[in-house]
Amino acid sequence: MDRKTRIIFRADGNSRIGLGHVTRSLALVHMLRKEFECVFAIQSPDQALQERIREVCDGIIVLPPAEPDADRFVHELDAYISAEEIVVLDGYTFGTAYQQNIKSRGAALVCIDDIHTYPFVADAVINQAGGVSPEKYQTAPYTRLLLGPHYALLRPAFLRAAKAARAIPEGELRVMVCMGGADPDNHTLQALEALQAIPAVKYIEIVVGSAYNRLHELKQYLKDLPQAKLHRDLSAESLRRLMAKCQAAITSASGISYEYAAVGGLLFVKQTADNQTGMHQFLTTEGIAQDYGNLSEVLQQGMSETLFAAQLTTQRQFFDGKSPERLLELFKSLSLATSLKLRKAVPEDLQQLFDWANDPEVRRHSFNPEPIPLEDHTRWFQAKLDNTNAMLYLAEADGKPAAHIRFDMNGSTATISYQIAADYRGKGLGIWFCSKVYSICYRTGRMCSS
Repeated sequence: MDRKTRIIFRADGNSRIGLGHVTRSLALVHMLRKEFECVFAIQSPDQALQERIREVCDGIIVLPPAEPDADRFVHELDAYISAEEIVVLDGYTFGTAYQQNIKSRGAALVCIDDIHTYPFVADAVINQAGGVSPEKYQTAPYTRLLLGPHYALLRPAFLRAAKAARAIPEGELRVMVCMGGADPDNHTLQALEALQAIPAVKYIEIVVGSAYNRLHELKQYLKDLPQAKLHRDLSAESLRRLMAKCQAAITSASGISYEYAAVGGLLFVKQTADNQTGMHQFLTTEGIAQDYGNLSEVLQQGMSETLFAAQLTTQRQFFDGKSPERLLELFKSLSLATSLKLRKAVPEDLQQLFDWANDPEVRRHSFNPEPIPLEDHTRWFQAKLDNTNAMLYLAEADGKPAAHIRFDMNGSTATISYQIAADYRGKGLGIWFCSKVYSICYRTGRMCSS
């Protein structure tokens, strides 16, 4: 049985910073765990969070606390990663230096991001927020950008909901309130006060997470609010069922808003953190949700089926439940890349390179489409091996030649070219070659052109 490629997910979460990074990273774990070995690395998680991670992941790495500006923070994963791993980072402290250290160890790297405030050297960046243009990112030449809700990091329950039929729930107006797992500024209580002033709202469903630290205050408030019911630390499926009962919801402009939009219904979003600016603007501009400020005006007259249906139609345009297939394709190409070994060409490789050079598809895209005579190829190949300003490599997958790459040096500049064997085309290896080129040029101090 083939060994699964290991993916190390690195994110932090607690009552102070919230659980958003952990939640969306675990959503990605759900999408990938059948094909990959998934391990989660996290600093000082509480017991409840450890149990939540262990339910989904194959293992957990509990890291000691380290400040982001400490040297040991940049190197905290050194003992766990090699060229055979894929690393996924989700958090605002994993800047360029942290990424460069991982890349220097040969690992494939994916960053989950929503603020684009520093340069990225990852192989791919996933930003599920809509309305983000590639120009907002500074990246390495090989970095792939996967932007928008088509790459939504939704948990399985909500991916299924996005594909299911949805009708307006029967009965009096029921509104869900969920401001994230931690809600450190207690926007939950503020939303409850606003809903109390709207007579059309008959039932209120409040959802908080295990990291919510204002529970006592909230329970005291709810003693005088019999129409409200408190739910704490719900499973994804329980949360989906609750959402399905509610005609409307109030959420923060974060991952929870995507989950409700995937289920479908009238959605009001509130920006509760600086990093939610882009998400809030996208949701409200595209009509997936309404701004929280419109809550009273819209709900005073209750809920109409027309209003509900219009909101649902827009939401279905953006959330189709197919993000796992798109993301799995990325990670499979990275997995193939991690299995490749790069070695210098030797005289015995002459025939292999000759066969590749005369592949009909290769000739068709060459400046000179005519077949190359063996005599000419032999002369060229020997000249490259003898030339100290030329570097010729072969990439092998499980010992089988998969591609070759060549560097022709001229002072501080290197011109590159590569060919991929027919069996390995269309698998994303071009991106891997660009990454290797960048690494080699970085080490040698040369500029590269292709």
